[in-house]
Amino acid sequence: MAKKKPTDDLNSKPTQPELGVEFANRLRDPFETNYMGVLRTNDPLLLERGNGNVELYRDLRRDGKVFSGLQKRQLALVGKSWQVEPRVQGDAKASKDAETVTTILKGFAFDKLCAELLQALLSGFAVAEIIWTVRDNMVVPERVVTRAQRRFVYVQDDENSPARLQLLTRENMLKGIPVPERKFIVHRVNPEDDNPYGTGLGLQLFWPVFFKRKGIVAWNKLNDRFGSPTPHGKYPRNAGPKEKATLVDALRAMSNDGFLATPEGMEIALLESKLSGNVTTQQALCEFMDDWVMEVLTGQEPSRSSGGALAAASKERQNVRQDLTQADSDLLSETLNMSLIAWICEYNGLAPCHVYRQIKEEEDQKTQADADKAVSDMGFELSEDAVRAKYGEGWSKKKAAPNPFAGNLQPVQKPNQPGEEDAPGPNFAEPSAQPGAAVVAQLSTSAGSIVASWIAKIRNLVDTVDDPQQLQEQLLAQFGDLPSNDLQELMALAFELAELQGRDQAAQEAAGG
Repeated sequence: MAKKKPTDDLNSKPTQPELGVEFANRLRDPFETNYMGVLRTNDPLLLERGNGNVELYRDLRRDGKVFSGLQKRQLALVGKSWQVEPRVQGDAKASKDAETVTTILKGFAFDKLCAELLQALLSGFAVAEIIWTVRDNMVVPERVVTRAQRRFVYVQDDENSPARLQLLTRENMLKGIPVPERKFIVHRVNPEDDNPYGTGLGLQLFWPVFFKRKGIVAWNKLNDRFGSPTPHGKYPRNAGPKEKATLVDALRAMSNDGFLATPEGMEIALLESKLSGNVTTQQALCEFMDDWVMEVLTGQEPSRSSGGALAAASKERQNVRQDLTQADSDLLSETLNMSLIAWICEYNGLAPCHVYRQIKEEEDQKTQADADKAVSDMGFELSEDAVRAKYGEGWSKKKAAPNPFAGNLQPVQKPNQPGEEDAPGPNFAEPSAQPGAAVVAQLSTSAGSIVASWIAKIRNLVDTVDDPQQLQEQLLAQFGDLPSNDLQELMALAFELAELQGRDQAAQEAAGG
């Protein structure tokens, strides 16, 4: 029986992929229950204690350590300068449009917007509304206002479309109404397929703050108990309500915090811990929770070392904080570039641009400029966008100065040899009162009146200096402030003048001999 030849899979044409179709979309998830398409967060803490409301995390800002850590993250980013660049480099129109976008962003509180959007670090997402206006015939943001997260929900009722943001209103408190396009900026932290709301640091910060608050309450009770004595009054066994009330009033007058009133003969004892020394359990608990909070927010481990180890740990913490700030900046820039910046460019017909912040340690600009000059001497040139990114706004390429030595020099004829016919032009074989005068005149005419005095100085140097090395040193001393290209051209002309004068003198000596 003949074997069937295998089909040639290499020549088979692959099937075309389905475009714009999600297969494992969220609506097919059997582990999630959707009601009218409204998506719920999967944060277990919000579901257990906050009824799905992020207000539980907003309360954490009342803690001093949490507020301090969040402020470090926000101000470390806002304190760095931002830059707008075109997506297509080397295009003059795109560079001009990037400057236009920069001007638009400076027209409202852009840094304030960035700081407010970073509140998503705690709650998972932040929402800001753009109020558009027309200024100088351009559609620009008049202001951007952040809105409370509790007013918005995500809804998904189509398998092939992503979850969309909707605004809760008094008329529709469950599903809300769709928000207009190009109107709301949503910055999310750690969003997931089953949680479009994002997961903020509140999930990790809730319990240390909770335990610290309980520890502080116990610490205050301990200080109150052992910081001042507790009044103890005894009344006779046969005392009536009137006598007891009199004793209680007397004890209350002595202390408003607490007192004891017992029948005479009743014994009250306090069972104390057998620990010796100071009781600092509550203090240690609070400090441990503070270290926990700061490590979550800034990656800052508690400092338990000293000396060189402390310095190394401090440097490591600084690098970690810088990495966190760069990550915050990159994620926020992605959100802004996909929303606010893209919408500004689309509304006004500008070339696509992007905004970013370069988070790095402050460099010595002199050292950086020296390095750029060394690279420039190798034949490379920085673009205007790169210069503004390094040295800030306000820089533009200066216009090239006219080259005083750019004139076309006429060739200087060599002196005639004995027996040769006279050639037109200056003849250095004939003695003259001023050797090289024709050459000096020709150089001055070619260079123009601007540098006539320079030619005179060069002539004096050539007449007084015999050594070429000394001539070069004298030229550098008098013309060292010129640009390098002009200085090289000037030296070439000076040495040409010296050579021609030398030939002129040799011709005169030959004619006289």
